[in-house]
Amino acid sequence: MTNHSAKRAAIDQETDNAKKAKHHFSIASILFRKLKRYNDARKEAKVAASLNPSFGRPHMLIGDMYATTARSCGDSWNQRLAILAAVDKYNKAASVDPSAADEAKSKAGKYRSSFPAKDEGFMRGVKAGTTQKVGCWIGETVRVRFAG
Repeated sequence: MTNHSAKRAAIDQETDNAKKAKHHFSIASILFRKLKRYNDARKEAKVAASLNPSFGRPHMLIGDMYATTARSCGDSWNQRLAILAAVDKYNKAASVDPSAADEAKSKAGKYRSSFPAKDEGFMRGVKAGTTQKVGCWIGETVRVRFAG
């Protein structure tokens, strides 16, 4: 049995969903921060969030992944849509977990100036409140908000 499968077996035997969620979150964090395996990390973070819906850290981690990789998401518009996706995750963390709310709101606030520009939205025929699909590996749909 490999070390990885031994860890999986240990997680599978855990009966407390909050503890199980923390294990999945730890795996997600390693996959993201150490191995740069974003899709796998997001998958683990989503498992953690589903096991413990009031655990905000997985949403924060996904937000961090989106913010960290935004610059690799194509042109300026798509990079800014990726920032919206990150902020959405921070807002989700704040809404489900009071213990994560201050940090989540702080991170979300830090990125507000990186939202899409209203004039660029106008040139693309995109209005505030409409939805846009984020490109690159993120692939989520966001509600458009503009900087300023």
